[in-house]
Amino acid sequence: MKSIRRTLVLWLVGGLAVGSLAVLAGTYALTRSQIGRMFDEELRQVALAVQVREDLWGQRRVRIARPGFSLSVRAYDATGRTYFETLMPSLPSDTPFVFVEGLSHAETAEGRWRLYTHVTSDGIVQVGQPTATRDALARELSLPILMPMLMLIPLLAALIAWALRRGLAPLQDASRSVSDRDVSRLDPLPTDGVPRELLPLVEQINALLARLANSLDAQRRFLADAAHELRSPVSALALQAQLAQRAPSPHARSEALEELRRGTERARRLIQQLLDFARLDPGVQPGPMVPIDVAKVVREAVGTYAQRADELVVDLGADAAGSAYVSGNEAELQSLVANLVDNALRYAPPGTAVTAAVKENADMVEISVVDSGPGIPPEERERVFRRFHRLAGDTTSGTGLGLAIVGSIVERHHGTIRLEDAQPGAMPPGLAVHVALPVLDTHRTPLQRKLQLEHS
Repeated sequence: MKSIRRTLVLWLVGGLAVGSLAVLAGTYALTRSQIGRMFDEELRQVALAVQVREDLWGQRRVRIARPGFSLSVRAYDATGRTYFETLMPSLPSDTPFVFVEGLSHAETAEGRWRLYTHVTSDGIVQVGQPTATRDALARELSLPILMPMLMLIPLLAALIAWALRRGLAPLQDASRSVSDRDVSRLDPLPTDGVPRELLPLVEQINALLARLANSLDAQRRFLADAAHELRSPVSALALQAQLAQRAPSPHARSEALEELRRGTERARRLIQQLLDFARLDPGVQPGPMVPIDVAKVVREAVGTYAQRADELVVDLGADAAGSAYVSGNEAELQSLVANLVDNALRYAPPGTAVTAAVKENADMVEISVVDSGPGIPPEERERVFRRFHRLAGDTTSGTGLGLAIVGSIVERHHGTIRLEDAQPGAMPPGLAVHVALPVLDTHRTPLQRKLQLEHS
């Protein structure tokens, strides 16, 4: 497993080692340059100090009386005739004669030499030194600088490791605090004394814990509400089954069985709405968003509820000709329209009409479902989107989940919903539900254009 502390220590110590080598290289180069300049000046001074005399000719090699002398000297005339040269040390035999004043380099069988040539009217003096001597001296002077640094690296590594342990301690504390949390303990992590660099992470973890706590609370409330809502229909089904068993006549048994069928349908509807609402939880990943013709969805929903509308003596119709595309989840949009139509049929008085319409404008597609029922008072229009909320005095067979499901689907599709009186001032005023969803992007793919043309 990768360790941040180990990685940081390795990088810091490695960087320190590379830096030390760079310092050594720089120190060596600088020392070598300084030594070179110093020895070049010494070559020049020696060359200037040597006096060329004709009477030295014939001695060939002479010893200069200077213990530890490291420079080689020779004197010669313009024709290359040697006046004298040092015996030890001496210039290599293949060292070229130079007749120009100044510093130069010479490649010899013994290696590279640095030369200084001094030209006078009496003759020429050449002083030389192996460059290896300078390199050795530069290394000798640089090593004492490197050794303390090499000895310091382990000490610095230990110091860095200790500092990192101290610096990363708040991260370990936060990790222990997170590991202590479970479903029963979702309180936020403490932020007192948290370093500035770690504070954003702790705040994000606290926000996540808060969302998780809200989600768990919502689940608990949902389960409690679902259990409460299912208790009544299940008890009613059991009672209706007992009445059917005890029916004294075939007619009474038939009525009891019909009531049992209606109760079963109500329970099925409640369970289906509970499942739909559970799938719309914010923590559940939504299905794929694809081009959906909501006009077609409305026409199909009206066709599905046509028989029920006939039984209720309600004129159910659709004003959804052509096509109107949005980007959405087909199952959720079908549930949205079905819940709106179902709610309208529940509250529409016999002999009235319920109309589901689709209208497209520049950037929105509006789905409207209008009925002639009692409507919803303005002060209740925000609360009806809460789950299991029923209006006071409402005696219809409903679950209080229909509009809550619709509101969640609209929110997931980035739309808006509004409730208003269908006939302001009339009694009853009726209810008009308007859902606006973003129209599909006008920059459609060729396949989307083909689908739209085929459904037009």
